[in-house]
Amino acid sequence: MKYIITALVLASVIVIIRLSMGTYEVTASSHVARLSERPTVGVPSADSLRVPILMYHHVGSMPPKPDAIRRDLTVSPSDFEQQVKWLHDNHYQSISLEQVYLATQGKFTLPKQPVVFTFDDGYDDDFTVAEPILRKNGFIGSFAIVPDFVGTPGYTTWDAIRAGQKDGMEMVSHTMNHFDGTSPKYDAKYITQNLTDARAKLEKELGTKTNILIYPYGHSTPEYRKIAQQVGYVMGLTTHFGTHVNPHDLMLTPRVRAHGDETLTVFEHAISSSK
Repeated sequence: MKYIITALVLASVIVIIRLSMGTYEVTASSHVARLSERPTVGVPSADSLRVPILMYHHVGSMPPKPDAIRRDLTVSPSDFEQQVKWLHDNHYQSISLEQVYLATQGKFTLPKQPVVFTFDDGYDDDFTVAEPILRKNGFIGSFAIVPDFVGTPGYTTWDAIRAGQKDGMEMVSHTMNHFDGTSPKYDAKYITQNLTDARAKLEKELGTKTNILIYPYGHSTPEYRKIAQQVGYVMGLTTHFGTHVNPHDLMLTPRVRAHGDETLTVFEHAISSSK
């Protein structure tokens, strides 16, 4: 029995360590870590660009009785402020995902220390809490919008999104309704229509086009990615850990997850990773 307990403890420690480094993904819908169907992010190629793309969900206060998923997905305002200040003090400059793409095409020169802030799902606290902190430090962010969620409880409004865009924030696609691209119940026709409608809705509401897609839950399949490219997306962001962007594999661009209750030391280490 003691050997079983020891093994369980060691397994828990390993999971905690990997979670802190952003190598596992936690999904709010399934409440499980999806380790299958996840392509491996390998060693950066010789012409990869070192651009840490940070991944956030909630930045704000915790709701009453939060579960483990919500605690992991929520970065407190004070922790976020510390992270942003550290990046500012260490001379990082924020850029947009569009600029990252242009850099891979040789059409944009990266600053010496670039960083991208991404916020998934379009939660209201990202616009009321995170955005002002970014602006105060001279940074911008990229917000992944789910049109069907806009204006519903817990999510931001089109007015707030437009105001953020006016302040220099970037709005990108997160599909029309946050569907799981690896689920077999969604065929090619559905995926095509959903991704097309999401781009069209953002253009209608904001007056600008986006060709950047952030996969809900980080999930995608080869067919899904092929369809995304066919309807006009040029870069797809995952939840895989990595600080380099491979110009030859833009539809599997990695990010650096910021976890709730993560120490600044762990955050600094992740940002500085050579992977």
